[in-house]
Amino acid sequence: MEQQPPPITPEEMSHYTAGEYAQLGQPQQVKVLGIMHLVFGGIGVLTILWSLFIIIIGNPFLKFAGSTPEMQAQAKLQTDMIAYTIISTAFLILVTGLIITAGVLLVKGRKNALKWSNYYAWASIGTKIINMIVTIAYVLPMTTKMMEKSTASAGAMKGGFEAIMVGSMLVGFLIPLIYPVLTLILLNRPYVKTWFANQPV
Repeated sequence: MEQQPPPITPEEMSHYTAGEYAQLGQPQQVKVLGIMHLVFGGIGVLTILWSLFIIIIGNPFLKFAGSTPEMQAQAKLQTDMIAYTIISTAFLILVTGLIITAGVLLVKGRKNALKWSNYYAWASIGTKIINMIVTIAYVLPMTTKMMEKSTASAGAMKGGFEAIMVGSMLVGFLIPLIYPVLTLILLNRPYVKTWFANQPV
């Protein structure tokens, strides 16, 4: 089993040189986050493939659902949102590439793993913020308009629908932020950065 560095305070840390602390063992979060990076990266690859399939071929579920007014409205919405889908997929490709690169380097315990993991975390946070703004400004109005056309009682439902949509978007925005934020916190602690500084490139 790998030796883990003991939890120490900044005062205790001052008694170690960088080389001495590096000999205490790999911080546990390095390997754990490396594996999690690769797991999330794998999920990202599958999501990219699905998004590319929808962009090129179309959503098969809509094709099999029949030609009801509701399905026709959803199909038109998907077509109208193709630009948003392409941009979101491009963001996802960027973030997935960064998290897989960082994951491999973390698992190998390389010095530049911290740099690439920080690249991933900030890119993930930034793209999520952009997606949230675009979703509220662009996707929500289009979805509301689609509901008005496809549902007879949409006028009465509009306010409630928009509130539910905004709430869902906020939850969907905040929950995915947890992992990149935790990554920044856990891997940028002083003793972890010291350990990285003494590893091979």
